[in-house]
This record gives sequence, C-alpha cells and structure tokens, in this order.
Amino acid sequence: MSKDTEEYEKVADKQDLQRTALLKVESGGKSIVLSMVNGEVYALDAVCSHEGGPLEEGKLEGYEIECPWHGSRFDVRTGEVRSPPADTPQSVYEVKVENNDILIRRNPESKAQGQPVQTQAS
Repeated sequence: MSKDTEEYEKVADKQDLQRTALLKVESGGKSIVLSMVNGEVYALDAVCSHEGGPLEEGKLEGYEIECPWHGSRFDVRTGEVRSPPADTPQSVYEVKVENNDILIRRNPESKAQGQPVQTQAS
C-alpha cells in the first residue's frame, strides 16, 4: 500500500452510491454524505450547518443538495450555501475513486470550504 493510499479510507463501493442519489458514510468519526453527479463523486458533512438536519435524507438536484428540514441548499462541489436559511458552508472532503472503491482523505486538514476537492483514479 502506497503512502498516498494510506492517507485515504475506503467508505463505500461506487455501485452502492449508483443505486441511491445520496449515501451516508462514516469517516474519522464524522458523518459524511456522498453524492454522484455526472459520474463524479462528492463528499460533504452530512449534518446541516443550519440546525443539524440529515442531508442524506434530502434531495439532490444537479449539484445542489437540499436539507429535508428547512430547505437549505448546498453545492456538493464546494459546500457553499446556495439557498438559506443556512448561512454557514458545509465542509467538503477530498474523494478518490479507485476501480469500484470510494475513498475519502483521512487527514482532517484536507477538508476545505469553498474549493472543489475531486480526484479520480483508475
């Protein structure tokens, strides 16, 4: 296992995500929601920054995920708030897809707000 691979944790199979629009996983003690748009996988905090709603139970429309509790919308690529009442962005996580495995970067400093963090590998 390479050092680069050791920095990532497998959280799901791509097939599991293809069967549902949103998939909740756990990584590093955090709840993270995975989504796939146009074949790209994205990961952000599953707990809404507004009042803690479960984003994995929300709706995915294009690149936006809508919280089921109060309708806040976030860009899955950046975590940016697209529609209130939320005013705090969601943290996003670096994703790597290797074959059928969805991996999330383990290092907590890798989370970023307002920046796309997508990596695809074959």
